[in-house]
Amino acid sequence: MTLKEAQQLIAQGEGHQIEFKLKAKHPDRIVREIVAFSNSKGGHLFIGVDDDGSIIGLKDAEEAHYVMEKAVKELCRPQIEYEYQIIPIIDGKSAIVHYQFESGKKKPYFAFLKPFHKRGRSFVRLEDRSIQASRELRQILKFSLQDNMTPFEYGENEKMLLNYLGNHEEITVNTFSAVGNIDKQLASQTLIKLTVNNVLKVIPDEKEDRFIFVA
Repeated sequence: MTLKEAQQLIAQGEGHQIEFKLKAKHPDRIVREIVAFSNSKGGHLFIGVDDDGSIIGLKDAEEAHYVMEKAVKELCRPQIEYEYQIIPIIDGKSAIVHYQFESGKKKPYFAFLKPFHKRGRSFVRLEDRSIQASRELRQILKFSLQDNMTPFEYGENEKMLLNYLGNHEEITVNTFSAVGNIDKQLASQTLIKLTVNNVLKVIPDEKEDRFIFVA
């Protein structure tokens, strides 16, 4: 990627597939963005760029990349593949680091606060932010990689759910559990099943995921 191409991407601002970091400090936080990209549609991470898109640059871009390379290797599971470039900026004394991540093939991906931690957290992109993925979303990400759909039958719960969505724009696990007077776990499993089979679509939300009909 040339500097001009990088500037064109940066000019779009932070969004679903673009993230800026001024420095490689706090790599344990930056890997959340990387995990979110890998769990979503992929994206571009620029180190040496301010939140407003100002290209500040790094005096030691190689050191910044070393920090990031180590963090991705130690704090992300499964291992995440990526491409990177160190791009000199106009003054010739500093550079930015560009990382490109594809939508992962081993979802869901997890970020760990420390290398030795046994439990990580999974993230997805929501507009220009990375939010923690719910249990339902993690299951949907996992099943989305399978070639075959999960078989299911339209039972009473499924019919009740579809009837509700015929009169309402969306539904959540808690709403479905309350309206259908069913166990929350069963409500969750039903929504996951219909989403995996492309009947419903999940919209990630920091408070509670929302499910709608596939358009």
